[in-house]
Amino acid sequence: MPRFQPDVRQMALGLLFGATACRPDTPATQQAPVAAAPVTPAKTAPATSPSLAPTALPDTLHLPGGPVLRLVPGTAAAFGQAAADSLPDLDAESGDQHLAATQGRVRRQGLALLLAPAQGPAVRLISTPPPDFKNDSASVRYVYRGSLPAAHQWVVQAWFWESDVTVLVDQRTGRQLLVYGWPAASPDGRYVLVASPGLGGGDQVNSLSLVGITADGPRLLWQRSPKTWAPERARWAGAGRALLKIERADASGQLPAPPRPSYLLFSLPATP
Repeated sequence: MPRFQPDVRQMALGLLFGATACRPDTPATQQAPVAAAPVTPAKTAPATSPSLAPTALPDTLHLPGGPVLRLVPGTAAAFGQAAADSLPDLDAESGDQHLAATQGRVRRQGLALLLAPAQGPAVRLISTPPPDFKNDSASVRYVYRGSLPAAHQWVVQAWFWESDVTVLVDQRTGRQLLVYGWPAASPDGRYVLVASPGLGGGDQVNSLSLVGITADGPRLLWQRSPKTWAPERARWAGAGRALLKIERADASGQLPAPPRPSYLLFSLPATP
């Protein structure tokens, strides 16, 4: 029997708005109550490279358990050289354009999107669009977006009235995780960074999240909500090293128009 997906809004509230999972950055003297998950960059990763060398320390994010994620200036050239994901841009009206690549493991059945993991029951995500989808906040539309092969994840977009949620579905176990934003898998498949720009208004959350990929499936390690910049996109510069394309807010808290992107580089903290 296929497994029915729980209410996506309730899952989003429980997973993404918990006090220990999503919060603005805090002073260095405070500690979050949840221990940080082990994150160990590969020993082969270079300490620095000419295009990624830090020059200042403009930003920090305080992680659960006390570690501080230090973000230093990056460059557009370095971001362009980093491995990009292959996920397509979608909107609420997009159809399932990449089902053929799944060789039948993901298929559309009316309003339902069926995903068949290697083990366990099928995952069934059912859209509930009314006649006028755009004007009903209770509706949700699921669209298959593609996959993150290194991390063994299918990526499904859940569209609401004025926001959207990314659903990661493990191709091995069927385990699901809801996160806000655009996911990017690390080269070794151990982590997925998710960037969600939400400073421009509306219902979208402004956040940066790190997901760990375990043998059972995806698990949210931490989520942080910067107050002065919006994470537009994340890319990996190597094992344990990532680059962000961001937009900084001005003195009034508004994003500039036209956009003026800048870039940040960081390394995931090693386990003590």
